[in-house]
Amino acid sequence: MHAPTACSPEIFWQHLRHASQKVLLLDYDGTLAPFHLERNKAFPYPGDVREVLERIQDSGTSRLIIVSGRSLQDLLPLLGLKHLPELWGSHGFERRLPDGKLLTQKLHPDCSLNLEKAYAWILEHGYTKDCEKKPSSIAFHWRGVGKKKRLQLAEIVRSAWTPFTENADLQIHAFDGGLELRCSGHHKGEAVRQVLTESDPDVAMAYLGDDLTDEDAFKALHGKGLSVLVREKYRETIADCWLKPPDDLLRFLKKWLTFSTA
Repeated sequence: MHAPTACSPEIFWQHLRHASQKVLLLDYDGTLAPFHLERNKAFPYPGDVREVLERIQDSGTSRLIIVSGRSLQDLLPLLGLKHLPELWGSHGFERRLPDGKLLTQKLHPDCSLNLEKAYAWILEHGYTKDCEKKPSSIAFHWRGVGKKKRLQLAEIVRSAWTPFTENADLQIHAFDGGLELRCSGHHKGEAVRQVLTESDPDVAMAYLGDDLTDEDAFKALHGKGLSVLVREKYRETIADCWLKPPDDLLRFLKKWLTFSTA
């Protein structure tokens, strides 16, 4: 597969102009914000990104949604928007509506128990500073670590976590910068499918994301909207097109604002 050279889907822009509903879904880390070794400092790209997102929201013509692998608790302090849009956290397990209402899910007891056992292993081996405990998963981060050490950690963590996946309640997923032990059935694609069921048949919908975890969302939207890989360097993807942050991202958002309010 060859990397697309640009993200200029003219047919989509014309659809966006005339569609009865317009929905823009965006991943956070790597898409709206650059990666940061200190995860609590991963703020949106400098410049006009926040401003354009607020203008899209204030226009009242688009449903703006941020879908993140972060927990909502982790995500909220970083956004810096005047008015929070709809948020899906923990790969879609958590959902916060713009009015602040939280729509919660329940974990299967076996999944919850095995997550606790997996985290007990983290505590026992002194890896808490490398881990992020979420409502439906545990993420082990190694961004910034040398390749040799990273490979060693990957082998150690996979070996320790694999027994918890044997009954299929949990699965190990790779992401850009680590591994995640996640309850089955909770991923960004499910969030996209839910939003699709809530939308009109002629909805103009786009999803922008960078990571392997965003491929589930690209797959769910395939043939029903525009999927965009946002990444400095291209990687294999099923997304429809590719753009580089932050400049190409900002151009895309400005174009969305123009066509969605025309």
